[in-house]
Amino acid sequence: MVEYILGNYLVETGKLTEEQLETVVAKQDETRVKLGLLAVSEGIMTIEQAEKVNQLQSTMDKRFGDIAVEQGFLTDEQIGNLLKKQGNAYLSFAQALVDAGYLNMQELDEMLDGFQKANSFSKSDMEDLKSDEPERIVALYIPNDAMAYKDVIGVLIRTLIRCVDRHAYMGKAIIQDGITVEKGAFQRIADFTSPIEGVTELETGFVEESGALHDIASAFCKMEDLDDEDLLDAAGEFLNCVNGLYASGISREGIDSELMPPVIFNNEKTYTEKGICKVPVCLKNKKSFFVVIGRN
Repeated sequence: MVEYILGNYLVETGKLTEEQLETVVAKQDETRVKLGLLAVSEGIMTIEQAEKVNQLQSTMDKRFGDIAVEQGFLTDEQIGNLLKKQGNAYLSFAQALVDAGYLNMQELDEMLDGFQKANSFSKSDMEDLKSDEPERIVALYIPNDAMAYKDVIGVLIRTLIRCVDRHAYMGKAIIQDGITVEKGAFQRIADFTSPIEGVTELETGFVEESGALHDIASAFCKMEDLDDEDLLDAAGEFLNCVNGLYASGISREGIDSELMPPVIFNNEKTYTEKGICKVPVCLKNKKSFFVVIGRN
């Protein structure tokens, strides 16, 4: 998820083209994060120290970690901890950027600073983002008055990553009063005991925007060519999967609910409730919306 969140920022600021971003993401899965980049990212080595070790490596038949320990930059314990983190998605994305020659480590730092300022994120927020853990990122991208819906949105994002595309990501959610959609798949989770204060029913839905819903539905049902009815049916099945996982989760906490059958529609429909949460759900450069409506 973090690779597209930061990657799109690099495209928007002119540091990458969309084609270069796709090249980096394609190489990310096969990229092993180098210890130097990892140590700098973790704040336990400076860029100058990492560059010195890299220079020494060019004349010595030794591993980066061995030289860093000899130079007093790292301890054996720190090396062990860094080796455990080499699978981190942010770091493999950063390494792929460096390996492709698109950014160096200094430019990576500058990019992170710019992204942090542009989004008014704290240092702790940036650590949450770089963790690439859906639960931590979801909390950054929904407004405070939608925080009650954090769990169901988290289930959605985790299910997308697990079942549809490991590079799926979300944009910043918004709260609005009322929504009109041309076509979509919606489902009610009714008769809550008390999972969310003041809410006894949730209705969630998928709305197409620029092709992401089609790709989600086709990946989930494993069919490429979908007409509108098939697309919405498959979207409803995926929605039922997401809501079923959410309902199962709250049931383990002793909270009862009733999952109603998904409803699909292929003509304009308006929801008049206040405080509707719209979550952009993206696959590459395609977008759809996940909608959450809370009712008393």
